Amino acid sequence: MIEKAFEELQIKDDFMFSVIMRNPKFCKPFLERVLGIKISSIEYPKSQEIIDISADAKSVRLDIYVEDGNNTVYNIEMQTTENRNLPKRTRYYQGMIDLNILEKGENYKDLKRSFVIFVCTFDLFGEGRHIYTFENRCLQNPELGLGDDTTKIILNTKGAMDDVTPEMKKLLDFIDGKEPEDEFTRELDEAVQSVRKNEWSRKLNG
Repeated sequence: MIEKAFEELQIKDDFMFSVIMRNPKFCKPFLERVLGIKISSIEYPKSQEIIDISADAKSVRLDIYVEDGNNTVYNIEMQTTENRNLPKRTRYYQGMIDLNILEKGENYKDLKRSFVIFVCTFDLFGEGRHIYTFENRCLQNPELGLGDDTTKIILNTKGAMDDVTPEMKKLLDFIDGKEPEDEFTRELDEAVQSVRKNEWSRKLNG
């Protein structure tokens, strides 16, 4: 893989995405736009949090892991390559997040509601959707949800359907490399430029 020069990094690059989303000023409205909800507050994001349940277990490094004040946790991952088994990765991440909570002495009934969100710059399922949302439901009666409070979301910056809000489409378009079109994406663009400038200055003066 050819590494990009730092001044060429975009928000869709893993390092840049993690740096930007480490700031609740950007992470909170990002989640609100994706989920279509209002979040009162979030704890300071932990970038690249490592969940390591035991010495011989496969550890998980999370891009962004945050919690709100409503007993909900959010894991956000940026994905630009198609050569990974994303559906099973979402399953594994979900399980490890739950185990991490239980390691702290919580009971099953105290497991928090969780969202595992993958932002993809490709269409994993090939249906042209901007967003694919998965919850556990009964095959015999799709109206019957399992009620395990887990949701997995796969976003697609290459979506073609009219299936998201204009604000959400502008966000996905910006992540895909297009120019910012509203206040939030302009703020994200300014943040990217600021990170580039600060890192370049640090290298020059280092």
